[in-house]
Amino acid sequence: MATIEKSLLKGIEVGKDNVLVSHLQYADDTIFFGEWSRSNALNLRNLLKCFELSSGLKVNFNKSSLYGIGVEMSEVNLIARYLGCQVGNLPFIYLGIPIGTKLSKLKDWNSVIEKFKSRLSG
Repeated sequence: MATIEKSLLKGIEVGKDNVLVSHLQYADDTIFFGEWSRSNALNLRNLLKCFELSSGLKVNFNKSSLYGIGVEMSEVNLIARYLGCQVGNLPFIYLGIPIGTKLSKLKDWNSVIEKFKSRLSG
């Protein structure tokens, strides 16, 4: 993504190989990941406005949530108001997978595995 290469958005590094992740997309859902900063939030908002203008589609900020990990709630609230979205709470479920919970052990995945098994057995 050119915005990452030009340091307009700063993603996060994950895993032992420090893979840079800035977003994940599935159908019409997008999750943005990034370093917490007001400039990152401003650039994200500008990027989404450019998307709207170039595509003719509309981003529904009212259905969007902002999550801050290791960030003061007052800061999360401030940026959420600026973006026009709601403040989300961890953990939450995305595509059937719990986000914001510890999933380091196999037993932590049991609920996800059982959900997949029940859908596959039908």
